[in-house]
Amino acid sequence: MIGRDGEMTERISLEGKVAAVTGAGRGLGRAYVELLAERGARVMVNDLGTDVSGFGKDSTIAEQVADLIRSRGGEAIADDSDVSTPEGGSDLIATTIEHFGRIDVLVNNAGICGSQLFEDATLEDFDHHWRVHLGGPVNTVKAAWPHMVAQRYGKIILTTSVVGLFGMRGQATYAAAKSAVVGLMRILAIEGSQHGILVNTISPVGYTRMHSAAGSRVSEAEGKAATPVEAVAPAIVWLASDGCSETNRIYHVEAGAIQRIAIVMGPGFYDSHLTPESIAENYAKAESIEGFSEPGPFEPT
Repeated sequence: MIGRDGEMTERISLEGKVAAVTGAGRGLGRAYVELLAERGARVMVNDLGTDVSGFGKDSTIAEQVADLIRSRGGEAIADDSDVSTPEGGSDLIATTIEHFGRIDVLVNNAGICGSQLFEDATLEDFDHHWRVHLGGPVNTVKAAWPHMVAQRYGKIILTTSVVGLFGMRGQATYAAAKSAVVGLMRILAIEGSQHGILVNTISPVGYTRMHSAAGSRVSEAEGKAATPVEAVAPAIVWLASDGCSETNRIYHVEAGAIQRIAIVMGPGFYDSHLTPESIAENYAKAESIEGFSEPGPFEPT
């Protein structure tokens, strides 16, 4: 394959790898497993088959995708475990190990959505989103971790959102859970480094049934044309490949573009006798991120 710089780029293959993807029956997750399988990975297609709010169940959703992959000559099995529960996360990984003998790549994609002003949201509403967006990764990673430690290899991909990173009206429950995923990634990346486990997070944009549920006014046809889910999947394959050695990174992926998102600190303002007045007087320095730095992991003191 010839890259844009004219140099030969070896085609990325995932032959021999086993990948489990949650929420893989529709939308982004389906695009992920289809391309992972096309590149040679054996895939576990997990999907509970709920509505966009996380209610209901339809085991045929995952089965249909697994059948499609097998019809194309790939290896795939379906699973309808509820990864928002510890039992579901454990069952998903146990089934993957039972059928394929290992787990190399774990993509936590399953999610739910809705639109609700903060003043109308209850703690139960926040908990509902937490259990899927954050609890799902916690449960699946907990189950996969010992296997990845034993083989000294693992690629874990989590999912955040620009809604959680930058904000959107009416999305407090969703945003809070999606932002928490980044904190989880930070610690998993630190603790996984000594075991050969790499952990990254993507912030994907691809038009799915969740957009209308979240209040989008873009039509389905326009949304799918402008931001197809298939345009996000290449980033998953790259992160899953042996050629990618990145960890503790956030990547925004949308419509052919991939951009790294970082949390940085500006040089700030220092006063050994800091007062409210000195802050007010030097606010421009405190506010500026010109000449920023990106802190690494902190060590206990």
